[in-house]
Amino acid sequence: MSHLIDILLSTYNGAEYLNEQLTSIAAQDIDEWRLIVRDDGSTDSSVSIIKAFVVAYPDRVQFISEPSVRLGVVASYEYLLSKSRSQYIAFCDQDDVWLPDKLKILRESIQDLESMNLPEMPILIHSDLRVVNEYLEEVADSFWKYQKLNPTKMQTLQRLLVQNCVTGCALMINRSLLNHVLPIPKDAIMHDWWISLIAVSKGKVHHINLKTVKYRQYADNVIGAKKWSFGYIMQGISRNGDLYKKSITKTRNQAKALLQSGKLSGEKAEIVSQYVDLYERDWLDKRMTLIRLGFLKYGFIRNVAFIFWV
Repeated sequence: MSHLIDILLSTYNGAEYLNEQLTSIAAQDIDEWRLIVRDDGSTDSSVSIIKAFVVAYPDRVQFISEPSVRLGVVASYEYLLSKSRSQYIAFCDQDDVWLPDKLKILRESIQDLESMNLPEMPILIHSDLRVVNEYLEEVADSFWKYQKLNPTKMQTLQRLLVQNCVTGCALMINRSLLNHVLPIPKDAIMHDWWISLIAVSKGKVHHINLKTVKYRQYADNVIGAKKWSFGYIMQGISRNGDLYKKSITKTRNQAKALLQSGKLSGEKAEIVSQYVDLYERDWLDKRMTLIRLGFLKYGFIRNVAFIFWV
């Protein structure tokens, strides 16, 4: 069991692409995996597809049918995390395609870090992705470049409080980190963001410059990759100012929840407290404090928008 990977998958009306995702899991280069899947109230044929996969791989797929009520994506993954018993945990979306060496690459990378540190060190490892359209035709060779992200400069607590750079379907964590993650509070924006914050607070966040997932971008993919540019950001500012302000408020609420969780102490707790408290400052002091303490996003244009609306 020490090398087994639990793959967690929550589905909701994902029948159109689910088969391709499941097939890519079955085609992994390594066999030490178990899929734990929960459906969150689908009205399409998602459950039938899952049950067929259970029949094909009865010893490697655990289908959880409870609770029967719809939980939402964050709570559904929280429930799946509570069912994991393996040393390593990976997360799966319902509409992507994994490259055959995904699990092998991530597990080897996390084990290398464990060997250099104590095995008990909480670790999160994540990779780049290829962006594809609904037909799996390549849109961009690199998700990070497509979104103008640089994980090397974004994996501090200050940065992760205001902007997430970790994509759930491209990450793996060890059990030492999982032991700190639960419970996930209702103010967590997304499960991968919350896990990233815990990881950078309690252990290590590390990225690898390899692509392990074909990340599908299409009209119905609300959370998917958006091509960042000056025009895109300025359009968002002019049309969706209230939404942008609400998104900033959510980062503060998430930070409050992190502080109240009791998981932090010392310098880490002080950093989060400073971010929460700066919103009580006056207009100029708030913005000067953001810059002085390093609560910034990655990229000049992003920060112009952030500082404008904060």
